[in-house]
Amino acid sequence: MQHNLKSRDIWTHGGGWPLPDLLRSALASLLILAKQERAAYFASPWITDFELFDNRFRDFAALFPRAGEEPWVRFSDYLAALSGKFDVRIITTENDRSEAFANIPVLKNADRVTFRTTESKFHEKGILAPVFYIEGSMNITNHGVRVRGEKVIYHSGSGRNLPEKIAGAYLEFDRHWKTLV
Repeated sequence: MQHNLKSRDIWTHGGGWPLPDLLRSALASLLILAKQERAAYFASPWITDFELFDNRFRDFAALFPRAGEEPWVRFSDYLAALSGKFDVRIITTENDRSEAFANIPVLKNADRVTFRTTESKFHEKGILAPVFYIEGSMNITNHGVRVRGEKVIYHSGSGRNLPEKIAGAYLEFDRHWKTLV
């Protein structure tokens, strides 16, 4: 069954709940999919760890057995869990924050999480998975998700033929990934 691509603009105007809620919903949905052949991409010039899922009432304990008792599930814990279903590819630039993130033990020990750095002029920001593509001005940092005024566009779709926007993003991300060897 083919589903049409749906898009939604999210404006945060200096914080608020729409962007963190969108990320939690979209990212949690990937954990309930079957194992995937396509990689999940996370691209941002700066990337850091931050509290992603509020687990104080154990709402997300079933999705994160390793972090089930923690009050918050961090972005790094999410990526480690996601690597059980996807190859997780992270594209960033060389900077202290991104390097510190890449050296978090849970990520270094995850078999299917790979980091590649690109030139300092790289400014692409997005999260790409087989059922959605989030693109826009948001760096994948606490400030990008919760503090700064950002605009992102959430594209979703599924079906036998990948929606054109998501398929096109995969062509670009795959091409860029191969140039970073």
